[in-house]
Amino acid sequence: MSELPYQRRLERRLVRFQARLEARLGDRWIPLIIAAILAWVLAVTGLNRISGLESGRDLAGYSQAVWLLGEGRIPEASLFGDGVHVLELHWSFILYPLAALALVFPAAEMLVIVQAIALAIGVFPLWRLARRVANLRVGAATAMVVAYALHPGLHRLAVNDFHPEALAVPAFLGLFYFGAAKRWIPYWLCVAIVLACRADLGLAVAMWGFVLLGDGERRGGLWTLGVGSMWALGLLLVVQPLVTEAAVFGGQYGAYGDSLGEVLVNGATNPLQLLRDLTTANNVDFIVGLLAPVIFLSLLSWRHLLPALPLGAIYLITDANDSGGFAERSALLIAFVFVAAVWALSRLGDIGVDRIFVDVRLLATVVAAATLLFISSSPLSPYEEPWNQGEPDATDLAIVEAADALDPEIAIRASPSALTPLSERFWLYALDASRPPTPAVDLVNTRALLIADRDLPDVTEEDRQAFIDVATNFGFEVRIDDRVNGVTLFVRP
Repeated sequence: MSELPYQRRLERRLVRFQARLEARLGDRWIPLIIAAILAWVLAVTGLNRISGLESGRDLAGYSQAVWLLGEGRIPEASLFGDGVHVLELHWSFILYPLAALALVFPAAEMLVIVQAIALAIGVFPLWRLARRVANLRVGAATAMVVAYALHPGLHRLAVNDFHPEALAVPAFLGLFYFGAAKRWIPYWLCVAIVLACRADLGLAVAMWGFVLLGDGERRGGLWTLGVGSMWALGLLLVVQPLVTEAAVFGGQYGAYGDSLGEVLVNGATNPLQLLRDLTTANNVDFIVGLLAPVIFLSLLSWRHLLPALPLGAIYLITDANDSGGFAERSALLIAFVFVAAVWALSRLGDIGVDRIFVDVRLLATVVAAATLLFISSSPLSPYEEPWNQGEPDATDLAIVEAADALDPEIAIRASPSALTPLSERFWLYALDASRPPTPAVDLVNTRALLIADRDLPDVTEEDRQAFIDVATNFGFEVRIDDRVNGVTLFVRP
């Protein structure tokens, strides 16, 4: 009896290997490997940004808040404004359990690692949704989680400081899966995590209740609708106006309850203006960038995408700051985009005995699109050389040395790049980097001022010396005057 041709033997081996993957091997190892790699890459990148002093004000502000909680103090982080309780930002109760970790680990590093792990955990409910609910084969489920892991929006969300709403991504994916699987205890746990991350996400949770009602889950749908809407509207439109004057808070970080009310009022009085605000070039680019990695498959399953649209539209219309605005929009929409894409794949496939077969050419297109967009627009793209980030230069070392020389009990105002190393203290204020230092503003209510020239507009040597002279008249002395690295530290004894 002659041996089988090499091609036939290879085909048989591939069939046996696919059978093992379809059994338990794929479900056990594929999501675990992808999640572990994603968590490691995101965590290392975030830590490198901290060591290279590339993190911004948001990470420093939340680090200061959780550090204050860990110290048993009221979390009124001075970086968010005088007298502004951290809950007034977006009612992110999730910061309280994080404060327990801040007792053991440095706050800033802990936050970026937790954020990276949370985003990576989203691989597991997405995989189970694809395999156990949508009944996709291993190849289709792998294409979805690979597209998720390569999504540029997910990477930007992870590396642009810390935002509590990022922790809601795996919880959203979890409630989608557990709700479809009718596992109500973990479902409500995921709902609780989403609501604890940010109050207004309750509106998206409430809208998901309509999906459950459409699936015949009357009790679960009504409870989801009621809990989500009562939580969001109660905190934003009733409680928040009672606890904040929205003075400092309504400036940079925005009183979201007021913004929500303003959008609702403007929508009733001037819908055309809202439509123009919604369809700006930046918003269109954002939406295209969000949908493109899954080749717009989400648009084939509007039923699962619609619950995110009302709150997503509000996010797009309101003018939030760059980093926070991107975080709040992408954290919400990424989860819904991938859930809708999973259901779209199940509709495009052919029903087999117990699984849905999807054309391998379509899956290859999804992976290719996600890879190309990762290479072209992700902050972790090889073109960005992320492996070279985080190496502190001479200026970084000078800033850290100046920060270490400061008494942690005194109030200090510092340049943006110096905020994170200084975040574990009671009084810390950000120097306005859009203008040269102004003595009448920057030397008031502080006992120290740390200036990094690289964060500021071009300042002449005459302006620098003039500021030193005025600071001396205010009672400050120059502790560090590093002209080579552009670092100056003023301290008032």
